[in-house]
This record gives sequence, structure tokens and C-alpha cells, in this order.
Amino acid sequence: MNTSTITVLNNFSGSSIGEWQLEGNTLTLQLAQEPIVHADYEAHNYNVHFTFGLKNNTKSIQTIKIIIQTDMQHITPNTIYLSDSSWNITDRGISTVQALDEGYTFPVTLPPSSYTYISNTMWHSLDYIEDEFSEYSNNQKIQTLTYGRSYDNHPLQAYKFFKSRNHDVPLIIVSSGSHPKEGDSIATQAIAKHLIQDSCKLLEKADIILIPVLNPDGFVNGLNGCNSKGINFFWDFQNKSPQKCPEAYHFWEFLKEFPPNIYIDFHAYSTQGPEKQFGPYLKPSVLYCGTPTKRSATKLADILQTIPGSKSQFMFAPSSMPYKISKEFNSITFAKYHLHQDMGKQGMEKNALTVLSEIINSLEADELKHQILKPYGSLRKSYSAKIKQHLYINRHYLLKKLKHMYCSKKL
Repeated sequence: MNTSTITVLNNFSGSSIGEWQLEGNTLTLQLAQEPIVHADYEAHNYNVHFTFGLKNNTKSIQTIKIIIQTDMQHITPNTIYLSDSSWNITDRGISTVQALDEGYTFPVTLPPSSYTYISNTMWHSLDYIEDEFSEYSNNQKIQTLTYGRSYDNHPLQAYKFFKSRNHDVPLIIVSSGSHPKEGDSIATQAIAKHLIQDSCKLLEKADIILIPVLNPDGFVNGLNGCNSKGINFFWDFQNKSPQKCPEAYHFWEFLKEFPPNIYIDFHAYSTQGPEKQFGPYLKPSVLYCGTPTKRSATKLADILQTIPGSKSQFMFAPSSMPYKISKEFNSITFAKYHLHQDMGKQGMEKNALTVLSEIINSLEADELKHQILKPYGSLRKSYSAKIKQHLYINRHYLLKKLKHMYCSKKL
């Protein structure tokens, strides 16, 4: 829609706004809405981010007042990011964000005859990420694998940093981009850039696969957490639904081919503020099989706690991606491994590299050699382990299940 002075831009790849109204130099907009995921007796609402652009049609400076209407009043961002490119919006722009009863507001100054792209999250488009990894792939250390297609037919790509599997060292899979608006692909981009350096020794101690974008359709369509079918497949990992959730299905088939000893899935806090801390979600050792694996999982969790500012928390969530990966493969999972955008881009890059380095450098050469469960490896899951894990999870969710049944009866 054009006015005499300003055009609102919301038709580029990754744009995300709901209904909006431009009156004079005041733009009022709502957040785009996507389905709230309900899994394991919990609800996860990802409707917190926006990304849009403004075109200044005049040859003079224009100052625009932006009002964001949201029913989640506690989420007022510390920073609004600005850029002249819709591909890469990671520069800190505005810190004068004021809370309102209906949401929050901030001003934007537009240079003459300019395009300005605005977001409350660090944003990289799918094209930007693919171009970055295409450049990295020119290095002989990397092999690009297409392990499937998304619902909208985008390639699902992994980057393998070894020619053939060396079973004398652990396999580590590192992913990002299941929740597109979190900016966590910054982590996998930084890791790829580090691994191709001649001075990097990490590939001598581990085989590594990177998957920077698990949810390409979400990036293109400007979604916060879902794929094109409205499935938030981190929390509701529909790995047996190739029609509705090919992203989960193909990732699962890929894991069968390359069962990881360790799986790290990076995410990032954005608007949540300093009360949300950098660190991983962990599983208690009872959810792993075999004494050596339990011991390794505990050791790694303790080591990661020594990273400055890191704070871990337990997560079970039987419907989630990391839970199913550990249950099927006995992989030690660190997911979600939350970075925080308040660190800035360089801080996110540094901490992602620190996480990977700490994990690899703390492992003995053959520590996880007999970890993966059959049929993918040599370790059998004992009946006692099955029973203990079943009882542990059911005990944890008993009260939530009873509450859910009670509320359902009242309705």
C-alpha cells in the first residue's frame, strides 16, 4: 500500500506482520499468527516476532512511530534491529522501546529515498544462509548432502565434514533453524567458518555434520516456529508423517544413516530479556542406556556448566525431537541449546564455538564407541532400562495428565 510518503514492505522472503494501518507517520501493526503447539500437556506460543520494511518515497528524512499490538505484554524487546537489506537484519538499531498497555512502541528514522528493514529479532533469510554455505562448500573439507525436500519443495541440506565415517571418533550433528525467527543459524555459520580453517584441529577428534536450516519453508514464509502445514516439529516431532511434515520425516531417515553420538540443536532467545539465560536443555542420565553413556552425558553436562554465563535446565517432552532421538539412538542430546541475542552476533558466534570445542576436547577417543542402540549400533537396550525410563517419564507427567483429564471433563 502506498501513501504520499511511505510504503510498507511485507512481500519479501521472510516478512512477517499481521494486520496493519498507516495513518500519517504512525504505523500500527499486529503480529502475524501461526498455530500454538500443544504437546505433552503444554502449550508453546511462538507468536512474538515481526520482520517488515519501510520505503521512504520522499527526498527528505522521515520519522515514523511504530506501534506493535500484542496480547503478550510482558515481551517488550530490548533492541530493534535495522538494515537496508531484507537478507541480513542483525545490526542493533533502536533501544528506545517503550511499553504500552496494548504492546510497545518505538520510532524509526528513514533516510531520504531509502529502504529500511525492521525486526525485533536477528534475521537471516534462507537465501543469505544458503549463499554463505555455498561459499563454504567450495572448501574440500565439506560435502553437501540433500537428504530430502520440504513441504514447499525446498532442498533439505546437510554439510558433512568427513569423506567416510571414522568409527574411532564420535559423530556430532549440529543443527539450527527449526524456529526460523530465532537467529540461531548464526551458530552453525560460525562453526562452519571455523571448521574450514587450516588451524582448526576439531575435525581430528570428531566427525561433524552441520544442518543450518531444518525448516526452510518457515524461513521463506516468515514463520516463527512452524512449517508450512502449521507443525512446530521441534515440540511435535512428526517423523512418521512424510505428507504433513516431510522436514521431520527426512531428518529422521537421515539420522538412521548417520546416527549421532552427540546431537546439538542451537536455538536463541530474542525478546525474552535477561531472565532467560544461555545454556542447554538436558536429560537426566536415566533416559540414556549403558553406564558409559550415562557417565559421558553427566560429564559433558558438568563441563558445559563451566562456560561463563551458562545455565542448564532439564527437559523431557516425549513428543519432542531430542527426546525421540535419544530414545531411538541413545544419542546424547543438547537441545535446545539456547544462545541469547543480547550477546550480540559476535557473542553468539563465540559461545557456539566454545560449546562445540568444550564437548569435543573433553571426549576420549573411544569414549562413545559402543553407544548407539541396535539396529544402528551394537548396544542393546535392556528391559530394566525400558522399564525405568517408562516409569520415570510417566511419574513426571502424572500430575499434568490428571489435570488435563480434569479440565477436559469440565469442558
